[in-house]
Amino acid sequence: EKSDFPANLAEVQPSTSFGSIPRSFPAFEHPSHQLLKESGFTQQGYSKYHQKCLRDRKKLGIGQSQEMNTLFRFWSFFLRSHFNKKMYEEFKRVALEDAVAGYRYGLECLFRFYSYGLEKKFRTEIYNDFQAETIRDHKQGQLYGLEKFWAFLKFYKGDRKNLRVDSELSKRLSCFKRLEDFRDDTVSSEPVSSVSYAAHAATSAN
Repeated sequence: EKSDFPANLAEVQPSTSFGSIPRSFPAFEHPSHQLLKESGFTQQGYSKYHQKCLRDRKKLGIGQSQEMNTLFRFWSFFLRSHFNKKMYEEFKRVALEDAVAGYRYGLECLFRFYSYGLEKKFRTEIYNDFQAETIRDHKQGQLYGLEKFWAFLKFYKGDRKNLRVDSELSKRLSCFKRLEDFRDDTVSSEPVSSVSYAAHAATSAN
């Protein structure tokens, strides 16, 4: 993730969970590209794009909307340099709703925002959310969040006094010494629980 946004949005595909079929984007400048350009963001432009994506998600169903996936991607990049609490809270809520249904693209975008966004500007509240969502993700039997958090700790260049790690998370990280360990099937993971995401998403919606 060296650039601020991918030159080609073809990589932004719906999750393949439950058999959805990847499709390509047509070759034109997507609204999310325009909004991420320097001085390209306008509230009117964002509102129109945002509403279109949410309508498409509602119409096609969770995990089936290409447009919604571009919004997840947009949020992940935009918030790193232009943090907005309301936008972030919506990003997190919708990503968790998708995760409940078994579609993880939004959640993975959220973890990339945590990792790269905190490297760009450290915010204690966001760091604490990163830890909480990493623990929750690992409880689901997933390693993606844990790997992102491990890499963030290893490569963070800021004041490391800020990096106080939750004791439960430290235990979960303890058996991972190298990045390659996350590809090792012999490293055990938590049994999957369907309760954690569903409960948290319901709380976030209130």
